[in-house]
Amino acid sequence: MRIRTKGGKPFSDMISVILSSLSGFAAVFIFILAVGWLMTKIDISEQIKSLILSLGLCIGAFAGGFIASHRRKQSGLLMGILCGLLMFGIIFVISYLFAGAAGGFKASTKLIITLISAGAGGIAGVNTHGRWFRLK
Repeated sequence: MRIRTKGGKPFSDMISVILSSLSGFAAVFIFILAVGWLMTKIDISEQIKSLILSLGLCIGAFAGGFIASHRRKQSGLLMGILCGLLMFGIIFVISYLFAGAAGGFKASTKLIITLISAGAGGIAGVNTHGRWFRLK
């Protein structure tokens, strides 16, 4: 029988956050593919596109925070916020490299949305019992 400890090593916690952020990005990617397919079928205005893509970011951040805290089984809000910060940092760097401008109101709004969604996912993940899925 394997003995589980509540406190993990900082390195393993960061690996967990990185893996869960990657799974959050996978959720965002799948959502964007589905929305892209939908946009080929119907015409959507720019405001609705922005809203739908923000919803995709929320879903991905929630999934990343959920997985990070579900793996650790404690400090759900902290793990979710760390995952959200990592996801936002990656999005910020990529948008700066491709668009040239990453600052302003949109960046702060994305930061708030990402942190709230990832924190909520972290809280939900630490309070969910059972074996949903494992990243090992």
